[in-house]
Amino acid sequence: MKNVWFTAFIISLSFILAACGQSETESENNGPVSVNDINTEQLEVELIIPDTADPGDEVSLEALVTQGDEKVDDASEVIFEVWIDGQKSDSDMIEADYPGEEGRYEVTYEFTEEEVYMVQPHVTARGMHVMPVGEIVVGDAEPRKEDGNNEVQENNGDHNHGHTNEENDHGHNHEDGRHDDGQLHEAMSVDWKTEQPIQAGEETSLRIEAEWEESTWSGGEVQFEIWTHGDERREWFEAEETEEGIYEVNHSFDEPGEYHVMVHLEDDEIHEHIQFMADVE
Repeated sequence: MKNVWFTAFIISLSFILAACGQSETESENNGPVSVNDINTEQLEVELIIPDTADPGDEVSLEALVTQGDEKVDDASEVIFEVWIDGQKSDSDMIEADYPGEEGRYEVTYEFTEEEVYMVQPHVTARGMHVMPVGEIVVGDAEPRKEDGNNEVQENNGDHNHGHTNEENDHGHNHEDGRHDDGQLHEAMSVDWKTEQPIQAGEETSLRIEAEWEESTWSGGEVQFEIWTHGDERREWFEAEETEEGIYEVNHSFDEPGEYHVMVHLEDDEIHEHIQFMADVE
């Protein structure tokens, strides 16, 4: 009997020592992080696709995600959107596997029609959102002439929703809303109509007013994407058009701080997005 109790004591002691060792390791790993160890560079996404394909081809679509010299394997979301040019409302969404390998995220897609297809990876990583766009000509399809729609798609390729402070002539800055990022198409303007200051714990009306070619932009689909700096969790809200060209979301911010509010605007021909900063007291 003494041997049994001694053996049980040894086993229990082993578990205790192992737990202590794990706690010490976790404490070391969760200790303070030097600012020098934080990568503050912009997130970059290179879309790697062929220029052409044949009908019926299953094609590899690849996004190379980097931040400065670092290859990003810990993206929280990479979704490839594919649509026939001019038919974005019927797009297909294909999610890539995680984690990445050497910064690369890949899916395959079968192109069935002799059409010009648009390919756009939506990449969310390290508190930033990037969505370049490219095209693949399938079969004998001819690219559409350069018009307003194509210009929008090309401009979308430059959108990098990180944490810059560059101003844009077409993203207005009304009622103390700070415009942080958004390279809107030259024909679109978006005004931040949210009343300031915003109080934590109180429901607030987040409002924008949109125009296209100096006329009210109505009947579009608008979503508000909200997060705080460094937070991988994004909250998405579908806006309601409460007046012509006025889109609104009611939201309560739990805690004071600086929040990113990315406004996505979309209809059959355009896909635009602009970011504002909301200071919550």
